[in-house]
Formats: sequence, structure tokens, C-alpha cells
Amino acid sequence: MKRLIYILPLLSMLFLSCENYYLEHQLGYETTITDVRTFAYTLTDGDYSAIASNATNKATALTMGKDETDSTIYFLLQNLSTNKYFADTLIAPDVFIPAFLAAKYPQLSAGTLCDVTYRTVQDKPIYQNEFQVIRDFNPPTPFTSYDEIVPSLDANVHALIKREGYKFLINFSDDEVLIYTYSNGEFSLFTTDAVTLYVLTRNDYKSIGADYLATPEHTLPIFLAQRFPYATEDTKYAVIYKGPARTNIIHEYVFDGKTWAPTADIADEVMSFEMKDQWKANISTYLNEPFLGHGQGNFVVQNVFLQDPLTYTWYYSATYGMCTSAFKDGASWKSNTWLVSPAVKLKKARRPQIVFDQAFNKADNFTEEAHVMVSTDYKGDVTTATWTELPWNTNEDGSLNVPPGTSWVFQTTGDIDLSAWKGQTIYIGFNYTTGENAEGIVVSGTWELKNLLVYEPEE
Repeated sequence: MKRLIYILPLLSMLFLSCENYYLEHQLGYETTITDVRTFAYTLTDGDYSAIASNATNKATALTMGKDETDSTIYFLLQNLSTNKYFADTLIAPDVFIPAFLAAKYPQLSAGTLCDVTYRTVQDKPIYQNEFQVIRDFNPPTPFTSYDEIVPSLDANVHALIKREGYKFLINFSDDEVLIYTYSNGEFSLFTTDAVTLYVLTRNDYKSIGADYLATPEHTLPIFLAQRFPYATEDTKYAVIYKGPARTNIIHEYVFDGKTWAPTADIADEVMSFEMKDQWKANISTYLNEPFLGHGQGNFVVQNVFLQDPLTYTWYYSATYGMCTSAFKDGASWKSNTWLVSPAVKLKKARRPQIVFDQAFNKADNFTEEAHVMVSTDYKGDVTTATWTELPWNTNEDGSLNVPPGTSWVFQTTGDIDLSAWKGQTIYIGFNYTTGENAEGIVVSGTWELKNLLVYEPEE
């Protein structure tokens, strides 16, 4: 009996082995399973630690120094665990995210696309580039007139810190701080039209009760509210103050009508990664949103006007992508609605283009209802942003390359040039408007979008 028990598993293994051999070699059946996906992923706080501790990333960071003994990048990578954001110039997402994806998704196959959302240091306002170094200047004797400032700077500032662009804070009195700059070999009073500057004075620190700000994010909003009680909405100051390390810091604060808040330093960005023989960043792809199988993605819908009984126009279809229509209950209604992209950074762009597939049916006035807009100052409200409409491409016969409004067939827009915005951060808005035609009848077609790409074409 025992012999039979031993033989049965043996026969089973032999049978399975023969079956696999037959399937693989006689029928050409491949047992390798492929897993190709298109998906989006947002890094968690724990993911930043995983990226920093990834063995491949550590080895890469050690090769990025100025020489074999320079481990600066390595230590900055380790800081990612604490900071939980990237800094594009040194710790770049396109360099260190691929190894993380490989470790997290070892089963995914070539052809997989993943849009990764991560936190990064936001580009600072251009004027802040002039404040790389801000030093205090305390003269041997107090000033009695403005005319004494430059001679005192010349005589008392050490030659080692007489550097182009350096800024010096002059405490002229308890209520006045002046900014002088060293430029072209001489000191002069610094002024700028880019922003209104405010430097905390000795009396300001006395009112705060400290000679530096341990928690400026909490202290400055209260201080600014007291210092500028009659500020109007959108008032902006570049505030210079002493931080916890007693060094001078410049930070922009904006009044929203109720409270003062710092301009955000950290912002979310999205980068596209593709699995080929290994994970690689599509650094020439600024935005890749297929919609199909991906839902609305990171786009947002805003309704400026919806005629009753409309409650929405934009919706997602797993078959057609993002769609919009103002037709309901057997009738067309007036509307003005938007589908707005996340921020698209064209900082390193040379010749950026946008292309997508679209269909339009049930109306022949496509160019009156469908508009593709670009903004550089969109802040969450389409009605307060400045928008520029993109022109449609033309066909060889001079006609516009747009859907006729009589078919559900998708057609490509062809590359539409975005070079006017290279070096900038933009938002792309799909504006759908419906209203009365020349006969006074409200008409509304259905607009469908998919396969949206903002990219840099190959040279």
C-alpha cells in the first residue's frame, strides 16, 4: 500500500512534466506571463525612505560626486528620507525613481507606463535669485546720516565678502533697515520693482519677543496681520527675517483677504516612466494622459455656468475617454465648463508640442463650442486666470483640422506648437461652451478626448 502511495505522486509529476513539455514545445505555448499596465502612482512618505535606502540608488549616488571621494549626492539622497521631496538639480526624480519602481513592481513587463506624482521644491520667484547671500552689517559707530553708509561699508566689509550681488542689511535705526548691494565693484542702495520688500527691524523683533523666528510659519502670519492691518487681497511682501540658525532668510507671503500665508515651497509634480528593458523616465514627455483606462487622471473639472437642469457636462467614459455634453432631457442647454490639466513644466523644453485625439458629434459648430486654452497664472479658478487660445492646425486645402461634428470617429489634432511657453509652467484648459446659434436656438455637441500628450519631438 505504501508503495502505491509513493508511486502516485511520481506519476502525477511525470504527467505534468509531459503536459508542460507538450504545451511548450509541440504547440508553441509560452508559459511566461506578461503584465503590461498603464497606471498612476503617488509617492507616500514611506516611499521617499525606500528610494533613499534602495541599494541601486545608493550606488548611483556614490558615482555622481566630483571625484571618487565626493559623497555629497549620497548624503543628500539619505536626506530624502527626512525631507520627503526631490530637488531637481541634485536629487532628481528621473534618476532615482526608476530603481524604486523596479523594486516595487518586479512583475511588470515592457510597455508598462506609470505616471508618478512626487513632491519637489518649487521654482522660487526669479527676484529671489538676487538674494543668494544676505549679511548683516553693524558699523563700529551708529550712523547719523545716509551719506555715511557707503564709506563705512567700503572701509569695514572684508574683501572676502565683497562679492558680486551680495546683500547687506543696514540697521539704520530701530525702525528702519536698508538693503545695500555690492555690484560692479561698489556698494549701492538696493531697490527692485519685482516685489515689495520688508525687512524686520529691531523694534519688530522686540514686539515678537525674540531676536530670531524659531517658527516663522506660525509667527509671520500673525506679525504681518498686525503690521499691515489694512492690506488688501493679493497684497504680497518678500519678507526678510532671521531664522532659527540666525541667518537671514527671504520668503514670500501673500494676503488672501483673511490671512497671510507663505508662497508654497513644495509642490506636486508628475513624471512619466516607462518599462522597457528597464524603467526609464520619459524626460521628453511633459504630460501623458491617455484618459482611457485611467479615468480623469489629475485633471480637474470646473463649471462656470450650467443652465438648469444641467448639473454637469464633463464625465469619464471607459470607451471614449473624457467627454462633455450639454444635452439633457432631449434638449440642449447653455453651459461654460472646463477640464484643466495639472501643472505642465516646460522649464527645459526646446520645442514642446501638444497632440491628442478628439471626436465631436451632434453639432456642426465645433470651433464655437470647443476651445483649448493655455494659462501661466491659473491658481485653481479659471475665471481669474489669463488664458490664451491655441489655434487649430490646418489641412493642405486650408481648412481647419477639426472634427466635422457629424461623426463619433476620432481624429488626431496633429502637433500643436507650445514653443511660446517654453521655460514656463503652464496649465492646459479644455473649455466647452454652448449657447444660441444665429437662429436663437441653443445647440450642443458632444466632445470626446483621449490620448493627450505634451512632449518634445525628437530632433
